[in-house]
Amino acid sequence: MARLTGEAVKMLAQQLYDYNLSDDAAEAVAHMVGAMAIYSRRLETLNLNGLQPPFGYPALLAQAEALRRQN
Repeated sequence: MARLTGEAVKMLAQQLYDYNLSDDAAEAVAHMVGAMAIYSRRLETLNLNGLQPPFGYPALLAQAEALRRQN
C-alpha cells in the first residue's frame, strides 16, 4: 500500500480547505492517517457483532430513556 506523505497532506489541505500546514503538522497527519488505515484492516478480525456505533439509533434511544428516568 502506498504511504501518504506530508507533502500530499499539505497539498490537500491547501486545495480543499485553503489552509497552510507546517511541515511537522503535515507529517503528523500523514502518520496518523497511515496508522488508522493499517488498524482499520484489523477490525475485521475482532468480534464486534452486536456493538452499536456510539451515536446509532439504539444507543440514542437508550440514552434518552436513561435521561428520562433521571428526571
